[in-house]
Amino acid sequence: MIKSVGVIGLGAMGEVIATHLLKKKFTVNGYDIVPKRSDNLKSLGLDNYTNLQALADNSDILITSLPSNEALLLVINGIIQTKKKEHVLLETSTLKVQEKIDASVIFKKHGHIFLDAPISGTTPLVKAMEGSLFVGGDVNAYEKSVPVIEAFTRTNYFVGEVGDSSKMKYLANYLVYVHTVAAAECLVLGQKAGLDPQLIHDVLKSSAGASRMLEQRGEMMAKSDYRDGSAKVFSIYKKDADIITDFAAELESPIDLFASARQRYNSALALGLGDLELASVCKAIEVSAGIDRKLFKE
Repeated sequence: MIKSVGVIGLGAMGEVIATHLLKKKFTVNGYDIVPKRSDNLKSLGLDNYTNLQALADNSDILITSLPSNEALLLVINGIIQTKKKEHVLLETSTLKVQEKIDASVIFKKHGHIFLDAPISGTTPLVKAMEGSLFVGGDVNAYEKSVPVIEAFTRTNYFVGEVGDSSKMKYLANYLVYVHTVAAAECLVLGQKAGLDPQLIHDVLKSSAGASRMLEQRGEMMAKSDYRDGSAKVFSIYKKDADIITDFAAELESPIDLFASARQRYNSALALGLGDLELASVCKAIEVSAGIDRKLFKE
């Protein structure tokens, strides 16, 4: 039975994962190269570690939420030097397929189990227990990890080998980014037709054309309020967009809608909106459509 969870990487997503686990009464050991990131979690009972090896040795299972492959390799290098014989690692970051496979090979070589487990959902969605986890790797390790996974996600799926779950995450991200632009273009079209943006959102979020992005980010678009930029969503988007584009190119598969959506996000960045939530792409589309709506920004 898993009682203690080591969460490595306490950025926006890692903090949310750790918070859910603490509220579900797991013992949570936290580690981040930026020590102050643990401050918000200490009142909930987080055991903060400054030594990665010590955290790993005192945890029944490990979860990583990291910004890059370089960060993952550094963490793995630390874990494989611990005394514990068989670590299980749930790696929730979005990285290239080959990077996940290479990391799993290193981990397995030292007797440990690597589960490729990217999390699907924006930070607010995961905070609201609406996220999903796609898992690939050792099925027995996955099954033992389910109680932990269910503590911070609404749904989870075992999809095959290491790398298969990352592929599934690319597909999910493709839809997230395209649906966000579709929602924004719809809001702008309605405004051009003389409809109130809040009314558009209230009506369409329950219609046959509704999407999760229209429901969540459409609310921000209706209010022209995109201040939830704590997760640096545009930085994450740029990394993910490169991964999806390269992935499709390798497979020679067309992604015309994604390529078009990417230009809209580039327009938002050019307007200096990169410090805001990704939904601010709606503002960029409004500008191109000649709509001058006040941006609610402190």
